[in-house]
Amino acid sequence: MQNRRRPPREVSPEWEDMGLYKKGTGEFAVELVPEVSRNSRQDVVVKGFMNKGVEISVVFPGRRAREAVAVERRLKALLLRANRKAAAAELPEPNRDRIRLPIRIEGAWRPRFTRDASGWDRKSFQLLAARWAFVDHDGMTNLGGNPPVT
Repeated sequence: MQNRRRPPREVSPEWEDMGLYKKGTGEFAVELVPEVSRNSRQDVVVKGFMNKGVEISVVFPGRRAREAVAVERRLKALLLRANRKAAAAELPEPNRDRIRLPIRIEGAWRPRFTRDASGWDRKSFQLLAARWAFVDHDGMTNLGGNPPVT
């Protein structure tokens, strides 16, 4: 299969955002958990919850992935603190889904289809983050990302 992607050096912010935020953006309150990975494009993908427990994936795409390092660090610090607290109390490792970082995200939804074990396509959604804000361990608001370039 032919690779249709442009090399990263040829992708301008305008071109990138035109593909990511086609239908505009909205603002969402999300709780991220320390389950972080990267996809084939090296976007940062984080598991999150919103609306009282609905599981979603939050993607920090393209050039914004570099700025998501602060989010990754904060999630690692929360996990480390929870693990230390559990070890001190001689408890089992904490459930990662209970370790949450509240964050406000301006972004857009993208549908995603995955095939389940029985062969049916399962539809889920990813929130593509453009800008975000969260409170760090010092109580300071940490801002990241950029408004979509139109």
